[in-house]
Amino acid sequence: MTISKLKIHLDETVKDSPLFKSKEELSICKPEIFKYGVFAEEIPMKISESDFDYLQSKIPAYEMLYSDFLSIYADRIENISKDDRKKKLLSEVIGVAFGIKYTVELLNTNPNKFKKIGVPVKGKYMDYSIIVNNREYELETKGTVSKSYSSFKKDILKKKSNKHNKDVYLRFGTIAMINNEGEGKLSRCVVVDDPPNEDNIEKNKSSFKTQLLNYAMFLSYILDSKYYNKYIRPLKSKKLQRVRIDNNKFFAKYIFEGKAYYGECFDYRLIREDFDTLQYNNPQDLFTLKTIKFGKTKFFIGIDERIIERINSQDISFLENFNEESKCHINEDSFQFLDKDGILIVKSKDGWDRQLDVLFTEKEVKRRLGYSLNYSLGFSHKCGAPCTSKDREGKPCEIKTFREKCHFHR
Repeated sequence: MTISKLKIHLDETVKDSPLFKSKEELSICKPEIFKYGVFAEEIPMKISESDFDYLQSKIPAYEMLYSDFLSIYADRIENISKDDRKKKLLSEVIGVAFGIKYTVELLNTNPNKFKKIGVPVKGKYMDYSIIVNNREYELETKGTVSKSYSSFKKDILKKKSNKHNKDVYLRFGTIAMINNEGEGKLSRCVVVDDPPNEDNIEKNKSSFKTQLLNYAMFLSYILDSKYYNKYIRPLKSKKLQRVRIDNNKFFAKYIFEGKAYYGECFDYRLIREDFDTLQYNNPQDLFTLKTIKFGKTKFFIGIDERIIERINSQDISFLENFNEESKCHINEDSFQFLDKDGILIVKSKDGWDRQLDVLFTEKEVKRRLGYSLNYSLGFSHKCGAPCTSKDREGKPCEIKTFREKCHFHR
């Protein structure tokens, strides 16, 4: 596994721009592509009890997709999928990763300040917006294995010329020009632009809500659904002063370079779509066979403890200025990736990361796999936790759940 260092190609629409001429190269690694694949998802406005099994499966399935069908070299990225739908999906995700990483470095900003642009009443629209130094930028991202970018450039320019667009300082587009398997050409990032409008300056506009929403995307995977819903509910109703995160409700705390990160653990063996339940009689057989097939590939996704503390204290200034040093430690099958927004992603194959193995034991993987199997078969169980309600205080809870405890007793 390596880091790609790719050339920036300035289209004729930007070749004389001092802003875009300031950056000639883009470095990106596979963990970043995976992270921005998650980032590109829609933020859930509520997570139901039954979604836990699905979410536990989705993260490792995503990562496996990128591991199996992307090849990263020093000067190119290859999309090696033979399935047209997967190839298109992967190219689009790489397009998002290129665009956001490029813009973060170009404007010296943070990925947690990007806002997805809502669908307009009429016309095509851009993908993301961000405000930096009182200037709003809109970004369109594209990704392709095609040798030509003319059709993508045309689409970007069409979206930028939509007469229903609001006034912003600058709209531009990035196109990730990557390779099919075996192609020797260099991959590159193409930039397409129109001139900035100096009249459109945003005065003292805060990114706080946007940052809270961006963290919500990752919290939806790593925070217990009951407490995620408590986080997203005031965001939906624009009551930002009520947004809180209970760090006691995360599954694990991981220490990276002396800092604590709260989050959740995942495993290839928990990919739900992989097994046919009719082939297994019990969770032990399923666990044994999946371990033989996949080995022990575990993940951790977490958020910096300081981010949680400052969200809870409503420290808008801290979040506005937070800018962690991005780090990517990679070996052949494992990595530790920390992004500028304080999101940490760790991958460990066959016990490479001892800390992760201690946090996420084989016993826990087997237990979750049993829940997944029971869920697929429709076998729920009674919670059994001592009730706290007045009429049933101390009696075993009879609410049925597919997890260890029900919604009320977690």
